[in-house]
Amino acid sequence: MFDPLFELISSLLSAIYSVVPNYAVAIALLTCVAMVVTTPLTLKSTRSMIEMQRLQPQIRRLQAQFKDDRQKLNEEMMRFYREHEINPVGGCLPMVIQMPVFSILYWVVRGLTNQSRFGGFQELLPNYGLTPEINRGFDPKYLDHSSDLYQALLGKTHMSSFGVDLAISPSQALQEGFVTALPYLGALAVIAVLAWFQQKQIMGRNKHNEVSDQQKMMMRIGPAFQIFFAFISPAAVGIYFLVSTSWRVAQQAYITQSLYGGEDSVGVQAQKAMAEARAEKKKGGSNGTASGKSGAGQRAAGKATKSGLAKSSSNGAQTTATDSKNDASANAQTAKSGAAARSTTAHPRSRKKKKRK
Repeated sequence: MFDPLFELISSLLSAIYSVVPNYAVAIALLTCVAMVVTTPLTLKSTRSMIEMQRLQPQIRRLQAQFKDDRQKLNEEMMRFYREHEINPVGGCLPMVIQMPVFSILYWVVRGLTNQSRFGGFQELLPNYGLTPEINRGFDPKYLDHSSDLYQALLGKTHMSSFGVDLAISPSQALQEGFVTALPYLGALAVIAVLAWFQQKQIMGRNKHNEVSDQQKMMMRIGPAFQIFFAFISPAAVGIYFLVSTSWRVAQQAYITQSLYGGEDSVGVQAQKAMAEARAEKKKGGSNGTASGKSGAGQRAAGKATKSGLAKSSSNGAQTTATDSKNDASANAQTAKSGAAARSTTAHPRSRKKKKRK
């Protein structure tokens, strides 16, 4: 699938080497050509991302307005994108296109120092009366066999440029001795500093936006992997990492200056719009929570009121029953006292009868 790209990049590297016969310079110039080609895609991706951020408050409102009607929401979102002439995947598509280019560039550079796998086998053939051409060193991949670069590397065991063997990695150079490894470790340190500075550039632009922990982790992992691969890969690949990272630092400086320079710039306005959208979302969530708590409080108050009414009714009934019982006891006692009083008081006629006797 990517064979034409492998052949294109390999032939371009061979053409550069035929003009400038230096391995490190040829790899650096090839990396610059790839960065020149992909830079417009990077800028387009960045502008598309900024435009999407700037319109986030309106997109949030549409999502809230049609949250119960998925089909209507999709229709309104498509109409919204057409009106503002934006592509929702415009920020990702250019980056996806760049990935195969840099991956192929990496493997083409790494393939320059590909070791021949059949040297040992070829050395045994003369014992059987055969005299093949023995290749004990490099067998470069993806290159035209008639090119100057292929002929310069075929069968070699070193890929020297400016006194440094680009065929070994910093880890291998460190095994040979610290003095031998100094140039490799110095280049690795420069790559690490540039990668860190590039992430600092990106983080410095997010003054109005909160960076999530996941984004922070990804920004740390990316440079760490780059440094790791540069440490275990041949120094020729390290030249590619050094030049590409330096280019990206300059590229990020241009993006910061042109798109994020000043409070009125499109980048800063987009960041403010994103902060506004997050604030609206957070406010809506807190209102929903408060409404839920208020509803629960009202329901609890209703239950408490019903319980109070029931309790009051029960207490009223008990009070009424007690009062009735007390009234009945009082009436009974009054009747009893009256009867006793009548029984102790003598009738006037009875007194007269006593006097006659």
